Amino acid sequence: MRVRLFVQDEGRVGLKPVLARVWAPVGQRPVAVQHRGFQWVYTYVFVEPATGTSDFMILPTVSIDAMNVALAAFTAQVNPTGRDVIVLLLDGAGWHTSPQVRVPPNMLLVHFPPYTPELSPAEPLVGRVKRPLANRLLKRLDDLVEVLSLDCRRLMTDPHQVRSLTAFPWILNALKSV
Repeated sequence: MRVRLFVQDEGRVGLKPVLARVWAPVGQRPVAVQHRGFQWVYTYVFVEPATGTSDFMILPTVSIDAMNVALAAFTAQVNPTGRDVIVLLLDGAGWHTSPQVRVPPNMLLVHFPPYTPELSPAEPLVGRVKRPLANRLLKRLDDLVEVLSLDCRRLMTDPHQVRSLTAFPWILNALKSV
């Protein structure tokens, strides 16, 4: 049996455009076509900062029921035998702290202090999954989900990049002392 430390967060991504700076020739302004849509999905991010192991889920909402689905799927993915103990750090959102959240066996939820998103190693990864959407015109939610899915799958196969974004010194130092 081993103890593994993961961090979880979710981010809303929708048809409302994600704008980013781009290079352009001197004297020219780049054009970013926008379609103001008000549909969105949520990307659930699970990451083990020490190894860069990650798991992503795209769900239509954030809620207690969605969190229960995400936790069950995450556990099946990273701890299918149930032999490991998973310590999961997450924020204090209502759908994380409700007594109705079904915590899988061999998992312990630990909450960050209130109003401290800067402590979460998952935050940079949530921002990173939005990058392929920057300055793109997507008119349908299905197109957005397809772009997100491709990038999430790519990140899951690149633990080095994930670790470079999430291996905060404080968390690595804490793991050394355990």
